[in-house]
This record gives sequence, C-alpha cells and structure tokens, in this order.
Amino acid sequence: MGKKLNACFTESMKNPEGLSTAPLAVADLSDHASTERTRVLKALKQVIDSGRRFAVATHVRPDGDAVGSVLALTTMLRLLGKTADPYCEDPPPPGHDFLAGIEEIRHTWDAFGSYDTAVLVDCGEFSRVGSVLAEPLSRIPVLVNIDHHVNLDPFGTVSWVDPTASSTCELLYDLAVFLNVPWTAALAAQLYTGILTDTGSFRFSNTTRKVLAIATDLVGHGAQPAFIAASIYDSGSPQRLRLLARVLATVAFEADDRLATAELSQAMFLETGTSRADAESFINHLRSVRTVLMAALFREEGDGTVHVSLRSKDPVDVAAFARRYGGGGHRQAAAFRTQGSLADVRAAVTRAARHYIDGHA
Repeated sequence: MGKKLNACFTESMKNPEGLSTAPLAVADLSDHASTERTRVLKALKQVIDSGRRFAVATHVRPDGDAVGSVLALTTMLRLLGKTADPYCEDPPPPGHDFLAGIEEIRHTWDAFGSYDTAVLVDCGEFSRVGSVLAEPLSRIPVLVNIDHHVNLDPFGTVSWVDPTASSTCELLYDLAVFLNVPWTAALAAQLYTGILTDTGSFRFSNTTRKVLAIATDLVGHGAQPAFIAASIYDSGSPQRLRLLARVLATVAFEADDRLATAELSQAMFLETGTSRADAESFINHLRSVRTVLMAALFREEGDGTVHVSLRSKDPVDVAAFARRYGGGGHRQAAAFRTQGSLADVRAAVTRAARHYIDGHA
C-alpha cells in the first residue's frame, strides 16, 4: 500500500476490567496503559482535526460490530463537522436495518469522492475490506486503523488495535468521549449494537465491568436495549428457520461431546431461498451445548473454498487454531477459509480439532 507507519500504537493492556466510572475513556488504567491510550487518542484527534473528507470502511461479510462501528464513526465525524461516507463491500446482516444511516452505506467506490483520510474499522487485515474497496482506499493519503482483533500485520498512519476490547464499538465509545462528541440517540444505538453483538448479548467472557458501564451510559443517551435486541434477534424469516433446520440435521459430536461440528452447503441455500447472511449466528447453537468446548461450522462457498467459523469456551483458544490455516479472530470466536470440498475439509479440520482439544482442554 506504500503507507509509512508514522505513528503506530498497539495496545496490550493487562487489565480489561478498567474504566468503571465516567469518564470511561481513561479512568482506572495502569499508568503505562493510560499513557499509551492517551497517546493514541491524541494521535487520532490530530488526524481527525486535520482531515476534512473521510471514507470510513469495514470488512466484507459484516457482523453487528462492523456495521455498528462503520455507522458510528461516520456519525461521530459528521457531528464534528466533517464530511464522512460509510463503505462496506457486502450488505449488512439481517435485523440491522433499524440503524440510522444504514441505507447510506456504499458497496462500490464513489469515483467522484475526493477523500483525504480513510478509516478502517473492525478490520484485522487491510485485505478484509474486499477487492472492490482495497485499491481505492490504499490511494488515500492518510490511513487509520481502529480494531480489536489480534493483528499480526499492523497497517495505517495511525493504528489503534486493542485485543482486550470487547468490540470496535467499545473503542469508538472511548474515542467519542475523548473528542467530546455530542451524544445523539442514533449514535448511542449504533455503538450499543456493536457491543451487544460482539459480547454475545453480554454472555461472552469479554463482557467486563467496563462493557456494562458503557452499555449503561449508552442507554442513558438513548439506546433502547429491548428494541435493539428484538430487531436483531427476533426478526428472522421462515426461510431462515428452514435453513437452520437443515444445518442442525448435520450436527455431529466428537471428543467426548466436547467438539460439535455442522455444515452448510450451497444446496441448502438454494433449497430454502436464503443467503449467507441468514446463517450468521447459527454456530452459536453448537456452542450452546453444555459439554461443548469448541464448535465449528463448515460453510461451502461458491468458489471451491470452505469457510470455517469457530467458537469456543475457556480454556480453548480458537484464534490460535484458526491461525494454523491462515485465519484469525478472537480467543473464543475466529474463522478461516480453505480450499477443498465440503466433506474433505470437514473431515480434515475435525481430526485436527479433536487433537487440539485434547492438548488444550
């Protein structure tokens, strides 16, 4: 991309429980972590103050945190008087159309857009923005990266990567507080959505005191928990339920019921009139079984590859497992893509997962 890393900061805080009272952005951190966070927030403020036109982009096949963060940062920049446009190569997942500005997300590049700053949110790697957006984004003079995924290849003029954060929306909340962005109900809902979905509705181990304090504050600014949850989780179609029935019929348990796997073929999509987005949360059904420590959902793509979604419970780290195949993610939620037939990939990865669980659980 030809970008020089002029000021790259990657956080590695030891205490993810910090920030329990307002102002949440900098309170109750260790001296070192507080200093580093202040440095990166000041660097981000300098970039935002200097920029006029911003392209805000997120990763392909977006989830709730991706959609929430791309919309939230766009809203924040506009509230600060900047011009900002949201980009995502793929459409948002079902159940998120209540979010303000979602109809403004651009799926192809605006050839007439003249941007001085690009901000990528929730992108573990630059290539995750997709082939359509990667090239034009790489030409923008200033590139900012804000993310909470473990990133082995940092990029950006300023890079804020904090793997201890529950979500990118958690980081954007801190940024909003630091920049004194005026609160609106729309912004609160966008940030709340990302935090809600990436914490598994506040069920995953990344649901810290700080996360709950932020959620409380966002409700105070107008986010409506019941409405948001119902929109996301209780708005499925009959076709989606039929698809889920087919997937659950393929469930198999291995390693003394500690490993659960299932598969999703292209034929299932055709038979039920559904799309990839309809299956976004299916893997959580596998993880919900009491004995299961690791879950894998194998989704056949149309290009000869198989997408493997992974979920886990402590002490199993699926991000480390995914990295064996060139993927990545979080400790308890990761993914990768590999060449091969659905049957062959499922068999091979299942064997590897059995051995992995034996060595890590």
